[in-house]
Amino acid sequence: MTDTMQENRVQFAIAQALNNAPPIDTTQLDQLALLPPIEYGQTRKRVAEELGVSVALLDKAIEDRKKQLLPAAPVGNGRSLELPPIPLADAPVNGQAVFNMVVSVLGEYVILPEHSAIAIALWIFRTHCDDAFNISPRLAVLSPVKRCGKTTLLELIAKLVPRPLPTSNVTASVIFRAVEKLHPTLLIDEADSFLTDNEELRGIVNSAHRRESAHVLRNVGDDHEPRLFSTWCPMVIAGIGTLPETIEDRSIMVSMRRKQAGETVQPLRWNSRQGDAIKKQLARIASALARWAFDHTPELRAIDPVIPDGLHDRAADNWYPLLTIAEKIGGSVIEQARAAAVALSLGETKTESRGVELLRDIAELFEQDQRDRFTSQALCDLLGGLEERPWSDWRRGKPLNPNQLARLLKDFGIHSRSIRFDSGVQRGYHREDFGDAFGRYLTPYPATPPSSNCDSATTGSQSGETPLLQCATNSPCSTSENIQNPAPRATCSGVALQNQEIGLEEVIDLVD
Repeated sequence: MTDTMQENRVQFAIAQALNNAPPIDTTQLDQLALLPPIEYGQTRKRVAEELGVSVALLDKAIEDRKKQLLPAAPVGNGRSLELPPIPLADAPVNGQAVFNMVVSVLGEYVILPEHSAIAIALWIFRTHCDDAFNISPRLAVLSPVKRCGKTTLLELIAKLVPRPLPTSNVTASVIFRAVEKLHPTLLIDEADSFLTDNEELRGIVNSAHRRESAHVLRNVGDDHEPRLFSTWCPMVIAGIGTLPETIEDRSIMVSMRRKQAGETVQPLRWNSRQGDAIKKQLARIASALARWAFDHTPELRAIDPVIPDGLHDRAADNWYPLLTIAEKIGGSVIEQARAAAVALSLGETKTESRGVELLRDIAELFEQDQRDRFTSQALCDLLGGLEERPWSDWRRGKPLNPNQLARLLKDFGIHSRSIRFDSGVQRGYHREDFGDAFGRYLTPYPATPPSSNCDSATTGSQSGETPLLQCATNSPCSTSENIQNPAPRATCSGVALQNQEIGLEEVIDLVD
């Protein structure tokens, strides 16, 4: 049956239901579509029976007609998402010069711990080179309290990354639909207010870490057709406190802090003449970043960077794309990136799972007491006496008890057993019970990260690019000094964006 014949049947049935005689025209179809919901509900079943189709099919036909007659009003229904692409710089750019400019502008407006600006700058490069990698580490920006600069940092990042989509609240369904349609760079603020207790949202954020698993399966439409939606996109997650362990494990961690009395940063007011000038400068840097990625993305796929000793498997995965980019940029950026990877991954020991924290504390107790066994209760008492550890008020202000200890250790295949002590046979743990778990989960980090020689430089043949800015390798405004002493950056004319006379041409390396 053709579509025209089917429509004629629908029109005829509608006309009969409304006690209207032929001739049949679209106005009769419109009458049913415009009926109040209650009247339509009283009519729909009879019309469907006369037509010989399901009620669901009739509902769909009427719903389609409603959309034609009553288009969605623009007011009160949000705005369509438009994420325009970043225009490419007109000529190839010097990667190390662009990198130093990104590091510099970050340090101009926010206080960052040592190595963090290096990590953020490399991560920003990574957002432009998304097609080159199969791992997409989250960038987690956390602070212990408010007013540490998180929002300012996110605003700066948003003006340097491709297709930025900032939000301070988001649902799981919005993420995978927005990612499927737009492939944005998501910048999620206030994550502590909604992410921790949302298991579906956490699952989607976690799924986007690896390209091959970066999708969700959902039923779509009246026929509930299974469809795949992509979750693959760069993502910044900012919040106060901590994030769920599974998200932190897939993230490059940046710990924000308030500035001390002696630390200064430039005020940033977007709605001002200064703000307009900064926007233009950031737009030029973004164009340079896009051009660098356009020119070098194919080459990035062939690079296998050196992974510093001390990074556990997930940290190595997270840093692999950033270290790859550093290798391609060349120069002092390589050692800076390796030092940042080790230093920031070393800080991740604070965000280990509670189970691994427990294993580490138990290992230290065995070592300190030089004993080969503990009763369950004695082990809980000793754990509860450790300062700045979670065991003294594990549940509702009460210390960890033997049953809770057993549940935590069960995940590692460790179980209490009957052991003979001086006081008799009691339930407890022997040191040998922990041997396998200690060996698997307590691999120590190196005591100190590799040194970073920010004054070292490479020739053009080593880096693959001809240095254009002297400040890129050996000026007094070196990257290392920028991180540790943010205030002097305003005087570094080579890279400081405070000087509004500097244009994109200072980071472009024109080629014949």
